[in-house]
Amino acid sequence: MTSKRKETIGREQDQRGEQTRTKLLVAAIECFATQGYDATGTRLIESKAGVKRGLIAWHFQSKETLWKAAAVSLFSRAAEDFAAVRMQLSDVSQTQQLRQMVKVYVRFLAKYPQIHRLLSTEGSHESWRLTWLVENIAAPWYADLQRVFVESKDAGMFPDMDFIHFFYILTGSAAMIFAMAPEARCLSGKDVLQPEFVEAHADALIALIFK
Repeated sequence: MTSKRKETIGREQDQRGEQTRTKLLVAAIECFATQGYDATGTRLIESKAGVKRGLIAWHFQSKETLWKAAAVSLFSRAAEDFAAVRMQLSDVSQTQQLRQMVKVYVRFLAKYPQIHRLLSTEGSHESWRLTWLVENIAAPWYADLQRVFVESKDAGMFPDMDFIHFFYILTGSAAMIFAMAPEARCLSGKDVLQPEFVEAHADALIALIFK
């Protein structure tokens, strides 16, 4: 076998490996978000991903490592979106920055309703997973939003309230309708995941929380 052929085979194997890893991450996010960590077995994830048994151990070593990788994969997309928005809005007012942050937040939660499901599941009880989520995911976002909130409140754009109230008002109002999309569809007859509805929901939320 020529060296060129070996390189081609190596690239193909790497591509298949990356595809398998991606399938496992997508399946893991869905399973962990809907069923919780303890109720989700590796065989279930592999079955949902459509891959052979044992590949979680090959690619991630353990269910714990897979859970962390799935969480990073999911939340890193949000971090990238927010970073891009902040760069674009570096020269605009705090009000406009916060309004756009809310819009991006709502759009992302509509695109990935698993976020709220995962946070609701893990946030309801103490565990190593909650500690990991807070330290690695929630705390940086919380601190960044808090800074913008304090500056905006000092400028008179918000009622006088502690940030913790604002944070959970925003989070619940932005996320629940998408996390419970089937119920919302049954109640209203509307597909709440359609882009035009998502934009309308973001506008409604902004109208509610800004003076």
